[in-house]
Amino acid sequence: MTRFSALRSLLVLCLLAVPVVAYAQARTFTVGTGSRIGFRSVAPLETINGTSSRVTGSISVNPANLSTASGRIEVPVSSLRTGEDLRDEHLHGAQWLNAASFPTAVFEITGVEGASSLTPDVEARVTVVGRFTLHGQTRNVRAETRVKLVTNDGPHYLSARSRFNVNLPDYGVTVPAVVRAKVSDTINVTITLRANAS
Repeated sequence: MTRFSALRSLLVLCLLAVPVVAYAQARTFTVGTGSRIGFRSVAPLETINGTSSRVTGSISVNPANLSTASGRIEVPVSSLRTGEDLRDEHLHGAQWLNAASFPTAVFEITGVEGASSLTPDVEARVTVVGRFTLHGQTRNVRAETRVKLVTNDGPHYLSARSRFNVNLPDYGVTVPAVVRAKVSDTINVTITLRANAS
């Protein structure tokens, strides 16, 4: 092999290694448009669905080592909507979530269990471990999550969908007896994220 051929081969190997090195480093992803939080209460007399698209935050992920993932996702309590103005007013009021005193619901990611790494453009099923804060109270949560690192559709981004339950009494929210047949103590929460690489 000539000296020129050896240099050319070395250059090609270096260029091929660049994406691998970049993939193995922690990156910050910023929660963007298309993200939303949904919630669902299933009670004997009524099922209530709500949502908010005012989701912000960022996630730090090393695709080669998911256990080190961290992040913070926030939503303004006053942005939660159920499709009925009067019900929303009660939801945001002092007797319920008290948006005036506790304006933000926060999911803080502290780790990931299950898959140890992400293969680009392949969905992985993991458990996101973290802390959820609502109504001034913080509790540990575990969210079953489907996540994908999308690399073949323009700029890289994370696509994720997480599910976990919130028990309202754990957060200091008491469902009055008069509406107990219409509002469940247990709320199913879904977080759908598109987080763009910074």
